[in-house]
Amino acid sequence: MIYITGDTHGDWMSRLNTNAFPEQKSMTKQDYVIICGDFGIWNDTKQEKHNLDLRRRRQP
Repeated sequence: MIYITGDTHGDWMSRLNTNAFPEQKSMTKQDYVIICGDFGIWNDTKQEKHNLDLRRRRQP
């Protein structure tokens, strides 16, 4: 399955959490989420790395 969303305006944690996007609970590596836009801009590179690592760890 392919899921597409618009720009998350830096709020991707709440826009892509399981409450807002419950379909991800059953997603596999065969599924894709395409974000049309950016994830937002973080001033703190440690925070940016942390947020991206969170997304990577969620992959089954």
